[in-house]
Amino acid sequence: MIVNVTLSSMLDARRLVGLAENIPCAVELCCGRFTVDVKSMLGVLALPRFEPGQLHVHSDDDRLCRFIMEELAKLGLLAAGEGLHRSIYDITVFGEILIDFTRQGLSDAGQVLFARNPGGAPANVAVAASRLGARTAFLGKAGQDMHGEFLRSVLDREQVCTRGMLLDQRYFTTLAFVDVAPSGERTFSFARKPGADTQMQKEELDVDILDCTNIFHVGSLSLTDQPSRDTTVYAVKRARARGSIVSYDPNYRASLWPSRDQARQQMRSLIPYVDVMKLSDEETALLTDCASPEAAAAELFRQGVKVLAVTLGEAGAYVYCKDGGRRVPGFPGRAVDTNGAGDSFWGGFLTRLSRSGKCPQELSLDEAADYARYANAVASLCVERPGAIPAMPTAAQVQQRLGSVSSGAALPETWHSA
Repeated sequence: MIVNVTLSSMLDARRLVGLAENIPCAVELCCGRFTVDVKSMLGVLALPRFEPGQLHVHSDDDRLCRFIMEELAKLGLLAAGEGLHRSIYDITVFGEILIDFTRQGLSDAGQVLFARNPGGAPANVAVAASRLGARTAFLGKAGQDMHGEFLRSVLDREQVCTRGMLLDQRYFTTLAFVDVAPSGERTFSFARKPGADTQMQKEELDVDILDCTNIFHVGSLSLTDQPSRDTTVYAVKRARARGSIVSYDPNYRASLWPSRDQARQQMRSLIPYVDVMKLSDEETALLTDCASPEAAAAELFRQGVKVLAVTLGEAGAYVYCKDGGRRVPGFPGRAVDTNGAGDSFWGGFLTRLSRSGKCPQELSLDEAADYARYANAVASLCVERPGAIPAMPTAAQVQQRLGSVSSGAALPETWHSA
């Protein structure tokens, strides 16, 4: 939550710090261009002067928010006429949006056919969460071309806010050519030299959206090139300073990096700012030097990440939080296309986290495992259809999948959109 407060004296500062010390999540005060930890008296005293500012509490829990508002009123710290400001968006994503040209077999003349599908990992997450009922927004850039216009229309249709999506006539929309093996596994070839998604300047970010989101999610492909690398770091730091939960999915694509060493360096650079993180079992060694999901999750938790999920393909996921770790089995089914599977999983997980109103550090292992089971159901439905965004299921379909498994009913061999 965000609330406007007024500090006029040293006594006011002490009162605010005393209140913050009893709040079970991070609390920050933004005054002008300064942001300080309110639980630190030294931090508050470091402000050049006492003046009106915004108190950012890293929670939207109703009971906690009401308690804080009541206490601020009692202490005389609320700005005149102030009321509670909730996050406008449950989840805002930043990064690439692109076209997935997915192999569809051969023409009568024996030529390979490709189907145009909307994609890009952050965009996939936004749509996955939107179909599950979350309020989502996309920040990023595509080309002002037929593909960029198509991508924006897709997000609009999926009720993802596109106010922060720019179309730039100087650069072409990134294209990814995807070959899908009979097992559903994928190989990629990118046309991105440079792609419009890599050209987002930090001055082009819609900060009105960025500053009003509960969860801010990024991937690592926006770290491959400048200026999007600096824009990513700026956005993450700003979102964190303003009370958002920061989410990260490394999403390694070897062909987009000059070397594995540079990928390792850049992908690891965001970890200190991350609250919740999803990675695949193929990325554990790259991110931590630990091959096993268990060891990698424990290491990332030691580095400050509050909640982790390591996806394990058809085996499900491994989750880790303050209470330890647990493997959460996946759902049986027939994989047609695994493109977007991890993104659908994470869209489901973040939706549940946002609805909980809890800070990541508050989650119990049972809660994290429950979110992962829900996310596994989302992913199991996604892989049963071709494409990424077109395959994202609705909340009703996920509940049906969860119910059919809980009741012991047989899963359908195929799934069709309602």
